[in-house]
Amino acid sequence: MLAGAGLLTACPGIDIPPVPVDGSSSDDGSTGPATPPLTTDVDPDSTTVADESSSTGSTSIDPDSSTTDVQTCGNGMLDGDEVCDGDELSGETCASQGFDSGQLACAADCSGYDTRACAMFNCGNGVVEGSEVCDGADVGGVTCEGEGFDSGTITCALDCSALDTSDCGTCGNVIVDGDEVCDSIVLLGQTCMSQGYSSGQLGCSADCLSYDVASCIQCGNDLIDGIEPCDGVDLGGETCVSQGYVGGVLACDADCSAFDISGCNTCGNAIVDAGEACDGMNLGGASCASLGLMGGVLACTPGCQFDFSGCDIPGVPFGSDAFYTGISLNPMPLPCDDISASGTNAFLDDDDEVGVPMGFTFTFYGVPFTQATIASNGAIYFNSTDYLDYLNVCMPGDTFSPVTNYILAPFWTDLDPSSAGAVRYQTLGAAPNQRFVVQWDVPFYGGSVADLIRVQAMFQQDGSIQVCYPDTISVGDPGNSGAGATSGVQQNPLTGFQYSCDAPNLTNGLMLAYLPT
Repeated sequence: MLAGAGLLTACPGIDIPPVPVDGSSSDDGSTGPATPPLTTDVDPDSTTVADESSSTGSTSIDPDSSTTDVQTCGNGMLDGDEVCDGDELSGETCASQGFDSGQLACAADCSGYDTRACAMFNCGNGVVEGSEVCDGADVGGVTCEGEGFDSGTITCALDCSALDTSDCGTCGNVIVDGDEVCDSIVLLGQTCMSQGYSSGQLGCSADCLSYDVASCIQCGNDLIDGIEPCDGVDLGGETCVSQGYVGGVLACDADCSAFDISGCNTCGNAIVDAGEACDGMNLGGASCASLGLMGGVLACTPGCQFDFSGCDIPGVPFGSDAFYTGISLNPMPLPCDDISASGTNAFLDDDDEVGVPMGFTFTFYGVPFTQATIASNGAIYFNSTDYLDYLNVCMPGDTFSPVTNYILAPFWTDLDPSSAGAVRYQTLGAAPNQRFVVQWDVPFYGGSVADLIRVQAMFQQDGSIQVCYPDTISVGDPGNSGAGATSGVQQNPLTGFQYSCDAPNLTNGLMLAYLPT
């Protein structure tokens, strides 16, 4: 008998039936349990949970069961709703996440990607990086020529994703593309005139990168270009004689389209044609006196130039060219007009010049001019108002300045009218015997302002020129008498002649005459 049962029966008033231990029915027909009462011990670290319907008292959960949602971050496998886990990134990279490069990682809680090690390259920094095809000027050495074009420059797209060939050109396709300025007959409206020439036919160069101006004409630049037969003083070596005349001065038409033969002549026809000083007995009204040679008998040479041998003060020829003969003499008094009281002050500064009207048309080296440029440094020139440098050169020659043509140099040296004195000019007489006079009453540069020199130039309407030297000495100056000056005439750096260059030959009382031939 169980001790427990004995204790129960000892309680009065309670009738407790015996409990069968073999599964048999009690007296009232019920069936007792065959096992001890249900108990459940749960391990807190276990993944199992109690199942009161189980006959064993506990049940383990199947991890592969579809009825569970288990996530283990860090096991390197995608579990549950994990985006990634460790190195398992589902094939994603920095590039697939929109970056240029770098190492993609997984967040610590496996809920997303860690892009801190990803990088974006800087398009526009001029260096090709990562997936960039190019960047600014860095095009990886690719050229238009290497890509099959003729010229131009490869550029880079703004987003560094591709090369841009829009600035490359193909010469000869009759399309102006790339860096071309023209292509074959396509000139984009340009002409010789728009390129600064006076006329002619513009073309396109063989490489399409420039215009062909070989057939353009720039009349007036003293250079034969295009189809010009002549231009100004550039006659291409032609003369009146080569044009079938006896002599004279050949010129070029104003539009450079043909030669001007009006100055050519036939010496011996008793007519003073252009370029002739005289013809036979016809002296053109000239005399020894009118030429500053006092009295005597002026004659004409067989070449239709003056013969001064019969004049009272015969001049001494000192040079000539195709246009002028130079004669030196010492007449008393000098024939040049003194305009110190009546002339117009040019108000020239040191190293200065001014263009002034002459009052009539003066033909110089076969070209008619109505205006002369007076320089402070003892020179007069035509066809330019630029500055003639104070550093004199021998004539004819390159002046190393913008002024090289149509120059008369009475006393070309460094003078300074801003310190004292003045340079004056005046037109005297009546047509057809007018004369234009220029007079320097000035000091040498750095010289005495109390003892000035005086030099005069006189341009006659008939084309002759007289230069007078009343006073070329300033007390104690090393430049006295032209010791540092040039006296001469030139049409251009190749045509002309001089009386003196850097020598004291320009003495007081001297006169030089330039007579047209």
